[in-house]
Amino acid sequence: MAHIAKYKATSVGHMLAHYRRDASSLERDNIDPKRTKDNMVVAHYTNKDGQLVVGRVVPREGEPNWGTVERRIERVNEAQKAAGKRATRKDAVVMADVVVTLPDNVRKGDEDRFFRLTYWYLSNKFGIDNMMGGHVHKDEVLKDGTPARDHMHVPFTPILDGRFNYKKMCPRMFYQNMHRELGDYLEKRLGYRPEVELAEETRAQRVYTDKSVDIDKVRGAVDRAVVRPAEDEAARIVAAAKEEAAALLKEAETRKAELVTEIAEREGELEDVMVDIEHATDRLECLRQRANGVARDVEELRPVAAEVRRWEDAGKAERGSILDSIAARCAGAARAIGRAVEELGDRIWALMRPRKVQRTERGLDDVMRKATEVARAAEALSRNHVAPTNSRPRGQAR
Repeated sequence: MAHIAKYKATSVGHMLAHYRRDASSLERDNIDPKRTKDNMVVAHYTNKDGQLVVGRVVPREGEPNWGTVERRIERVNEAQKAAGKRATRKDAVVMADVVVTLPDNVRKGDEDRFFRLTYWYLSNKFGIDNMMGGHVHKDEVLKDGTPARDHMHVPFTPILDGRFNYKKMCPRMFYQNMHRELGDYLEKRLGYRPEVELAEETRAQRVYTDKSVDIDKVRGAVDRAVVRPAEDEAARIVAAAKEEAAALLKEAETRKAELVTEIAEREGELEDVMVDIEHATDRLECLRQRANGVARDVEELRPVAAEVRRWEDAGKAERGSILDSIAARCAGAARAIGRAVEELGDRIWALMRPRKVQRTERGLDDVMRKATEVARAAEALSRNHVAPTNSRPRGQAR
């Protein structure tokens, strides 16, 4: 069982480190460092008889590496330049890797020979100068920890006709015929046919498995590229909406509290206005009654004024009787004023009972002051217009 992979320059270094089992590659979960010592490298070398053979070799420290591939690229570019042709493209396939897994039916003791013969076959296909060794790995494990099948990486540079040409070196027919031709080659040399070719049922199962893996990869790619970003964006939108809704709710609650406070203040102001209206109404009523009282006083004083004018025009004989009439009228006015003052006092004390007395203090002071002035005026009027006591009989000569 074999498959092939191709690599551009950017991926070569990582794969070579994996072949060499550098320290960085040993950190992988599917490698058991305790078994790494069982790995081996097969390559061409000249034996003591001067023959070119393939066998187990001790690789140089740190090889193969990127420098191995880079030197081959430089040789190709120099030749291309000398021929007036373009250099190797930066995106060209500069290395390929055939991975051959040890079949189950390879007999015990033939494992190393199987890998050597396979390497020899592939070097004839790709060219000895293009080969970079066969790296046999026996230290890899499955996910459950059981040992994986031994396998060999056969990296090579696909240089054909003086330039890198992977498509021409490994056309579609190469894939279709490689397993059959390799099986024929191994059968002639081992004496039995290793199962490098898949049975029809196994091949169908492998195709189904590969397609399932491909579908899973596509699903994973779609999930990473579309579904997850969409879910993240949806989560971000929902979080932003919740945050905005919380801010609006908080703002609404704050505004509600402000309105409640404002309504309470307006209700207090309205109550104050109603009290002021009530006090103003009472004050207007007092003023109306005072006006009525003044009007009555004026009506009562009109006859007094008439008597006063008549007294001024009368003779001495009549003035005495006129003064008596004026005094009588003034006494009546004084009594009326006294009653008005008492009634006004009662009203004043009635006005002092409402809740907000402080708002009416100034108005009540004015009323008291006016009432006092009226009382004093009445007393003065009564005092000034009282008729003198006449000790002599009326009409007696002085």
